[in-house]
Amino acid sequence: MQDLKLLNKCNHRIINEKLKILGTYPNYYAILQKPAIGNNHIIEIVNQNNLYTKTNKLKYYILNQNDYKYIYFNQNGNIEVDVREDIYPQNSYYATYYTNSDNCDRCILKSGLCNDINFNNIGKLEMVSNKDFLIQKFKKNLITAKGKNVFNTDYGSELNNLIGKPKTALIVLMIQNTIKDTVEFIKNQQVDYNDILNDNEKILKIDDFQILPTNDTRFLKFQFYLLSYSDSELITTSI
Repeated sequence: MQDLKLLNKCNHRIINEKLKILGTYPNYYAILQKPAIGNNHIIEIVNQNNLYTKTNKLKYYILNQNDYKYIYFNQNGNIEVDVREDIYPQNSYYATYYTNSDNCDRCILKSGLCNDINFNNIGKLEMVSNKDFLIQKFKKNLITAKGKNVFNTDYGSELNNLIGKPKTALIVLMIQNTIKDTVEFIKNQQVDYNDILNDNEKILKIDDFQILPTNDTRFLKFQFYLLSYSDSELITTSI
């Protein structure tokens, strides 16, 4: 099955930004629209032939570390970028990189969250399926307060009521039971759709529930494995 991709933390990723190549052969350079601050300043650059496959990425360029926007090409005698007019068809180059929340256009009011419905590189609604479908279904159920869904008052969990509670053994047990109840609710629901769900989309159980240490005494952080019929996915979250 498929579902619309919903609200996520923004990764501040700039995808396939077309570069305006400046300078003269072979001393070319380009200026990114945003500073490449995130992901250790790693930039993926491809030409028009590898725009979608990304099997061949440019390796020989230098990123100006004063502002992380200027890229200098064809370094160390390696000619990778060539936009001379006598070349046909004309070469084009695209950069994928990560910036930060202050420079990201995808975030909602710089909150670190991206829009709740996303579009892919060719403008189609971005969908989730298989394991991602299962994880999203689980998260949606867990973070929805029980009774808020007018179509099914049993949908959701009591997790919202536990936010801000003291970190006692009883609260930890209640959180664990809430997560288990969410799993059981989904398992009971998926019986009605068994024929159209594949093994990646069927929840089996959760396992290895752990409380993780945190530096902030106000937070409770925990992790567990969400197991489907095919494999498992580690989930770490906090309240």
